[in-house]
Amino acid sequence: MELKILIVEPNNEIAEIFKKNFAQQFGASVIVFSTSIGATTYLDSTEIIYSLFIVRNIQAEEESAVVILNYIYDHNLKIPLIVIGQFEHAYKKYALVSEKLRIEELNRYTLKALDLKKDDFKNYKLPEYIGYPLRFFYLLDSFPTTVCMRRVKKDGDEFVCHFRAGEAFSAEGLEKYAEVGLTEFYIPKEENEIFMNAILVSGIQAIKKASTLEENVTATEHTFMISSDLMQGLGINSSAILLVDQTLQVMRAQVTKPDQLAQLLRKLLDNQMSYSFRRSYLICLLSNTLLPKMEWGSGEQQQIILIKLSMISYFHDLFLNDEKLLKIMNQEDFNKAELTKIERELVLNHANKAALLVQNYPRLPQGVDLIIKQHHGVTNGVGFPEKLTSAISPMAIFFIVVEDFATQILALKDGKKISDILPVLKERYQLPSYRKIVVEIEAMIKK
Repeated sequence: MELKILIVEPNNEIAEIFKKNFAQQFGASVIVFSTSIGATTYLDSTEIIYSLFIVRNIQAEEESAVVILNYIYDHNLKIPLIVIGQFEHAYKKYALVSEKLRIEELNRYTLKALDLKKDDFKNYKLPEYIGYPLRFFYLLDSFPTTVCMRRVKKDGDEFVCHFRAGEAFSAEGLEKYAEVGLTEFYIPKEENEIFMNAILVSGIQAIKKASTLEENVTATEHTFMISSDLMQGLGINSSAILLVDQTLQVMRAQVTKPDQLAQLLRKLLDNQMSYSFRRSYLICLLSNTLLPKMEWGSGEQQQIILIKLSMISYFHDLFLNDEKLLKIMNQEDFNKAELTKIERELVLNHANKAALLVQNYPRLPQGVDLIIKQHHGVTNGVGFPEKLTSAISPMAIFFIVVEDFATQILALKDGKKISDILPVLKERYQLPSYRKIVVEIEAMIKK
């Protein structure tokens, strides 16, 4: 017996994590569709009998879960359905899980939906190899386990193990594989735990042993991206927490060194690095520089506020992976952008999703989730306001202006100066509570 699971999940990275999880935990054969219409069209054309449907409920013209549930009802199927997200339907034969689910929770619901116990899978043939993106390897200088490559063949995939545990390699060597289109290396299943432990240890060590600003920024970029991947797919877990805490600690240490600010700014303008990382780091840098002017206390109080702002900069756009989506800052940008229905839904709801996720973070400073929810100017974390208002947290107002400033710095073209951004900020932020921050930005630029 082999489990066959059909998933509707618009986010490709999360879909891949789901696929690997179900293959590893249950030996399941998984097929993924980005839309429910695509899934039902496929079901009409195949004779394969699926054991379970899992669908993330996206509210487009017709809710994704409604499409799948109606299909089950119309075809008199006995296939259990798990819905991720908010959903209500008169036909109650489905399990509902929160948007902020963890992978272990989804596995529990899977067992319950199939009326099975974990022991039932002891005799299943689990996949022999587990794939990881190349970026997971950039923190390493030697392979902690056997590492293989996959060759796709008509009669079944073949895994060729090219590297032994302990074998050294370089980032330049990895780049050569990326240039020819390789996206993943594969780890034998029995060595998977060794590999994940090595990733965590190397990430933390890379940060701690970095002796130059260049090394610090490079190390924190890798831990930033890996922890973001982990949180998007698995929620707030111990592995992600370790990497996030270490990354934020280094970021805050760097932005508080006045002798390195110019060098750090130049490094953050390097287009070779991830846009989301560069902007988050830049927001943290600008926040630290502007904080003394905000009259929000001094000394230890400002350090607490910087901790909050660094966490907000880290988490606020966690669910936006595409640079074009990250650059949508207001209703005008949203109206001009050419987006698919899925992209529109993602942009409109990303603040609320990130706020819900971060609530699970241990010892979360008070108000971080609220400011993430308000970081585009609305109180519920959904969409953008037609006009800015002062009826949100003062720290959210501060963050809105600083993020806009950081976004425009990263968009500067040759020949343009940072001072050229000021007229745009003055035109956009005319309410007194916003204008005060623009005034301080102008003073900072002149200084």
